[in-house]
Amino acid sequence: MSEIDPILLKIDKLISISRLKEIAFIIGTDVTERLSKISAVLDGLKAGAYLLGTGPSTVGIIPLTVDEVVLGRSATTLEKPSEVLIDYAASDTLYFMPREVSRAHAKIVRRLSDSSDFAYCLIDLNSTCGTYVNGIPLPIVKTKNWGF
Repeated sequence: MSEIDPILLKIDKLISISRLKEIAFIIGTDVTERLSKISAVLDGLKAGAYLLGTGPSTVGIIPLTVDEVVLGRSATTLEKPSEVLIDYAASDTLYFMPREVSRAHAKIVRRLSDSSDFAYCLIDLNSTCGTYVNGIPLPIVKTKNWGF
């Protein structure tokens, strides 16, 4: 086995320390304080529909103000860029390789329902990581004709 480059070891250490600091912050902050901050952010949102990302590296709030929103991420240097135009890109590069979000991951489609309200449909775009709603995996759609 060849010797490991010290730069690679340093990068690995810095990434690990960064992740540990995030966990230390969560554990070291009182749950009531964290919930208060989450509540303040949500209370500050304008009326409307939003997608809340809650994954380890995909936390965020995406307003759903258009009829279609494609979620994904930029390709790494080892990947071919996606042919699908991404509307919102997640930063999912722990250890320089994605773990949660595919390049073209999911699509949210908004349509007017019979009651003049909006109805939303979340479609997994054949992601390698899977798409979950409240912890439940969505089925993967194998076609590019979404029927909308």
